[in-house]
Amino acid sequence: MVELKVVKTGKKVKLSPHQISFHLKHADMGCPSFILVQYHPPAKLKAKPKLLLYTAAQAADLFARGIETVPLQQWAFDDVNWHELRDRLDG
Repeated sequence: MVELKVVKTGKKVKLSPHQISFHLKHADMGCPSFILVQYHPPAKLKAKPKLLLYTAAQAADLFARGIETVPLQQWAFDDVNWHELRDRLDG
């Protein structure tokens, strides 16, 4: 399972209590579950957008700390290694 999120303003990743619970429960059961975030930094930073991959076990931290949470893997959005991403998801 991969939950897709987009962050265009700030650093907060919007997750509902239900979504957090779902991810934590699946992580506890050992089911593969991930949160994939497309992050767009503010224009004033002149930084490129990123694709950030988080595990289900990071859901509560991701909600609390947003993209400050250290991702499992990250890529520049215009240079994603799709084979590497697929391999991470396959575990």
